[in-house]
Amino acid sequence: MYTEEYEKRGFPIGNFLAKLILVAVFALLLVWFVPKYLSPVVKTDTRTTCAGSTCDTAGIKALTSQIFAENMERMKDAAISYYTDERLPQEVGQSKKMTLADMIGEKIIVPLIDKNNKAVDVDKSYVQITKANDEYILKVNLKDSETEDYILVHLGCYTYCDSYICEKRPSTVGTKSAISSTVPIKGSISDGTYYAPTIVVPVVTPTEHKACMYDSYTGKFYDAYGNSTSKLNYLKSCLKPVCKKVSGYYFDKNGNNVSYSEYERSCSQGHITETYYCEKVNGYYYDKNGNRVSYEQYKKSCGVAPEETKYICKIVNGDYYDSEGNKVSKVEYIKNCKKPICEKISGYYFGLDGDVVSEAQFNKECGTPTPPPEPEWLYEYSKTTGAEFSAWTKWSDWSKTNCATQVINCSDTDITCLKKLQLYKRKEKIGTYQNTYSKTREQIVQTGSYTQKACNNYQYIEINRKLYVTTKTYTQVNTITKATTHTTGSWTYNGRGSYANPPRDSGNTRYIFVGADYSYCNDTCTSLPNYYYDSYTYSAGMESVSSTTTPGSVNIDTSSDVYTQTSYEARCGGYTVKTIPIYGTITVTEKATRTEPLYGDVCYQSTKTRTIIDEGSTKYKWSTYNDTTLLNNGWHYTGNKRQK
Repeated sequence: MYTEEYEKRGFPIGNFLAKLILVAVFALLLVWFVPKYLSPVVKTDTRTTCAGSTCDTAGIKALTSQIFAENMERMKDAAISYYTDERLPQEVGQSKKMTLADMIGEKIIVPLIDKNNKAVDVDKSYVQITKANDEYILKVNLKDSETEDYILVHLGCYTYCDSYICEKRPSTVGTKSAISSTVPIKGSISDGTYYAPTIVVPVVTPTEHKACMYDSYTGKFYDAYGNSTSKLNYLKSCLKPVCKKVSGYYFDKNGNNVSYSEYERSCSQGHITETYYCEKVNGYYYDKNGNRVSYEQYKKSCGVAPEETKYICKIVNGDYYDSEGNKVSKVEYIKNCKKPICEKISGYYFGLDGDVVSEAQFNKECGTPTPPPEPEWLYEYSKTTGAEFSAWTKWSDWSKTNCATQVINCSDTDITCLKKLQLYKRKEKIGTYQNTYSKTREQIVQTGSYTQKACNNYQYIEINRKLYVTTKTYTQVNTITKATTHTTGSWTYNGRGSYANPPRDSGNTRYIFVGADYSYCNDTCTSLPNYYYDSYTYSAGMESVSSTTTPGSVNIDTSSDVYTQTSYEARCGGYTVKTIPIYGTITVTEKATRTEPLYGDVCYQSTKTRTIIDEGSTKYKWSTYNDTTLLNNGWHYTGNKRQK
């Protein structure tokens, strides 16, 4: 009976699991649906009011601040990558500036868009780098549609740089354990406020950082425990040499520093091969394992710059260094390195003791100063042998360039020849301009008038100081324009003609300028075009007379059988006071203007490049300028020079 009842009920654990699954599903549905009806609606809106919802204005502010900061960061990174050694200002206080428009033109950055989806101001946004005493200050100024701000970035050539210069990191000194310092890079948002997030830069203890290293800046060696020690102890602790000559020291079979004779007895060596560690010898770099490596590998292995960075009696980037490598003033440099006695150098007077004195004291001690001799210079040459190069790339497609671009056509055997550039120049249409053509001609115009007693039956005019009598009004000539083109008054229209040389007006002929005839030209005229003129002829009688009271002669029909003379004096019909117009010939300039194409030089460049696979070995020599013996044998200038 117990068994039958058990079988009817079913297995209790399975029933429990089924109920548990139903409860879990119901709980998940509650978690999914309930927040949708209970949580407030959040809108991202830049307006001041949000009806029926909660505005996430903090998020908007944070987002816009982030966009502004990221645009500034892009300008900063582009500027750091652009300002290589040859582009940096050389003198202390000197600055170089590029607008955002210049940066876009140099193809080192693309146009920037601000938070309002508008282009950043390319003229008022700029970067400016200034040389300080020991570093460079980069100012990054950004102006968008609403905001303008700037940052100052300290740049220099530090041991942790991957390129020539990089951004300066804050330094934190630890004594017992590793500490972290932070350097802000790009923007982030927290609680609606923009913050510059940081990257963590580990700053290790001296023991971890300087174990088995040589620091050329301080001249100190560090043993395997990171403690400052002598060079000999550094070699013994870190290299543990046995039967070797290392950096001028001999070590026997037990690793002890001994004399050469003791070394011979202990090691039974004949010819000794010198081994160098973290040193530059004869132009070659050696890493901490004694292998000859490149300069970059040397830095990675040894962690420091070579000893040659210490300048002795040199002028470097406008700074002066004395005989101990200390940076000093110009006067101290001259006194320490040149040791002048009774000399005038760079505007300074040096007396009998080599001290700077006044001009009067100088003349008293030394007499009248003689001009210093012209300095003689030596120039550094280098020659690289055994270098291997990759194959040249194909010539690039032609692209427009500034016509001031210089052709690069170096020798394939030149170690510095990593790029070649060819230039192509041609005339192209670069725009249009208004070209004006001018011609001069003589034209008759009214220049004045006067009153005079004259015959009633005639009209009188004066042209170029001669008096004429007419039967019709002559003054209608002033009403003729280039729009008339028909007979008017006593002037008969003769039509329009094209003239290579402008016609001259006369007393009874008038020419009105209409325009230029370009049918003899192409897109530009190599000579003046022809000009169109409308011509008019005075159709009435016109005769020269001596005075206004002399009407002139009147012809009669000579075919008549009854006559005693060929002409009779015309009757005046009485006299009256009349206004006599005065006409004179003047020179006028008639111009015609049209839009013509403007042509100019347009230049294109094509380049090809190669890379150095193996740097080979480089030798250096000092010699006089233009040493043809060296230049013809593959030596090249390094750009360095020094006084003899």
